[in-house]
Amino acid sequence: MKSSSGPSGLLARGDEIEALVERLMKCKVIAVDAEMDSYFSYQTKLCLIQISTEHEDALIDPLAPIDLSALRRPFEDPGIVKILHAADNDVPYLVERVGGQVGPIFDTHAAARVLGLPRAGLGALLQEYFGVAVDKSFQRADWRLRPLPQAQFEYAQGDTRYLIKLWRILEEMLAENGLEEEAHSSFRRTNQTPPRPRAFNAHAYLQLADVRKLNAYQKARLRDVYAWRDDLARRLDEAVFRILPDGLLIPLALFSEGSQAMRAHFRHSTVQRHAADICRITEEAAQNPFEASAVPVPEPYLRGRQLERFEKLRSWRNATAQELGIESERVFTNRSLKALVLAQPDSYEALAKLEGMEEWRMSKFGQALWDEFCKR
Repeated sequence: MKSSSGPSGLLARGDEIEALVERLMKCKVIAVDAEMDSYFSYQTKLCLIQISTEHEDALIDPLAPIDLSALRRPFEDPGIVKILHAADNDVPYLVERVGGQVGPIFDTHAAARVLGLPRAGLGALLQEYFGVAVDKSFQRADWRLRPLPQAQFEYAQGDTRYLIKLWRILEEMLAENGLEEEAHSSFRRTNQTPPRPRAFNAHAYLQLADVRKLNAYQKARLRDVYAWRDDLARRLDEAVFRILPDGLLIPLALFSEGSQAMRAHFRHSTVQRHAADICRITEEAAQNPFEASAVPVPEPYLRGRQLERFEKLRSWRNATAQELGIESERVFTNRSLKALVLAQPDSYEALAKLEGMEEWRMSKFGQALWDEFCKR
């Protein structure tokens, strides 16, 4: 198979993309993957697009200032199957950068789960069917690097190089087991919505371990350190946990011996650079005391009788799945059970119209679900 051969080994010019698209339009199936920088950046960005056909592996540089909308042609063409692994992780970022939609999709991860394979990760599947060992050290590689290191380049090619062969194996297994409809129903549910920008939750610090042990003054210090960390991460476009891990937030918020002592006690690079700022923030927290009444209390999604019915349906669902030896969400998802409890349908026909009640699912489990729902 040949590789892409633009600058730095990546396709980064409009004419290269147009030429690739013309080749892709002659295919019946293509393999697609994407790499993001969520481990490094505050706002996740698409850093690499990998596309393999039966004749080539192409790596595209979405960080380059080029128009990638031409990829909509193969991505949306109903006659070209797009094979991805764990498509929900990649498709939203592809849609955001390229536009349009991606489909039809064959998701090798979803297919492996429907088949009940013991391991559904791509590395495990490649090892099982092709004897290919995947170097896991690249799973947290920095895909922003340009030029892309050769080892990362080759790893990225491997993410799509075997997907077409894997697709043929899994598709045949689905057909042999009568699971095609279930699998393809799962593929159609792939998230096609562009990702939302990261939003700061000013009250999320209250979910940290041991926060309940803090008094109101200490919570105010923690609140302000938590907000400062997020602001610094946003300004530097760094992942929040790389600025300061959660485990340091409470110890820093409670530290009161001054910036010099703080640097001596905490060796983290952010503390070394910003100890004076952290001390100032914790000292000023007393001017804005923590008030529990200021924290919004989320409304429960299900309450009272609704919650009781949901738990009973979920218990039935879990028992059914256990009896069949399958994952519980292959019977009904929690989301569809909640929709059922909220909708309170008055007939089996109304039940079948609710979210998540696909035809294949209803044919297998619909009557049993209705009978369970009708129990008072």
